[in-house]
Amino acid sequence: MLVVHIARVASLLIVITLVTSAPIRADPAPGPRLRLTEPRLRAILDVGRRESPLFRALVDQLETGDVVVYVQCARLRTRLDGELTFLTKAAGVRYVMVRIAWDLPLPRKIAILGHELQHALEIAGSPDVVSAATLAAAYERFGFTRNRGYDRLDFDSIAAIETGMTISRQLAERDDGE
Repeated sequence: MLVVHIARVASLLIVITLVTSAPIRADPAPGPRLRLTEPRLRAILDVGRRESPLFRALVDQLETGDVVVYVQCARLRTRLDGELTFLTKAAGVRYVMVRIAWDLPLPRKIAILGHELQHALEIAGSPDVVSAATLAAAYERFGFTRNRGYDRLDFDSIAAIETGMTISRQLAERDDGE
């Protein structure tokens, strides 16, 4: 378990180093705002955009903001299918990491990613979110916390929960219609 935790921290430090060491340009974060860390995630994005109008809208909205979202498949804690972590703010751009449980069926991964993208848009709509601490304060305003034990608080919002459920329904309707 300690090795897994160290690996997670190391991967986040690598991303932070890459993000903060990049030279400042006119466009502080050139390229897409949604960045996949591995090729197997492409199916989640492609199927989600094709099969769910809401998922497609989330991705499109994200491209207009100042939040860059890195997406990674990972082994997550029990009963956790996805999570968003605030990484850093650099050159006017905020960076977050979304981790999706690797062992879920594709439709569930798409819905979970949509849920987490809703969180990214909530951050984009809150310019005061510039750190993990200000993220926690923001969720006290527009979301809620869940105590997961061991001094761990997780944050969520009704909008993100509804987003995930709507995407799940849209995907199920597409499956039923074919």
